[in-house]
Amino acid sequence: MKKLTCYDCEMEFQAETSKEMLNQMYVHYMADHNEIITGVNEEEKKAWMEQFNKDWEASKII
Repeated sequence: MKKLTCYDCEMEFQAETSKEMLNQMYVHYMADHNEIITGVNEEEKKAWMEQFNKDWEASKII
């Protein structure tokens, strides 16, 4: 299991896989940071995913 913190607040998430983590974060972003999800272009979404993938790979198993 790995742990990541939301990039836009202090909410923490734990998951076994990156897909599970993305699913949890997506629900959180849609509820609490909707303007970030809906107000960015494809390039910004790609940059967010690249950062997420780097952070997922770098995070330690807890």
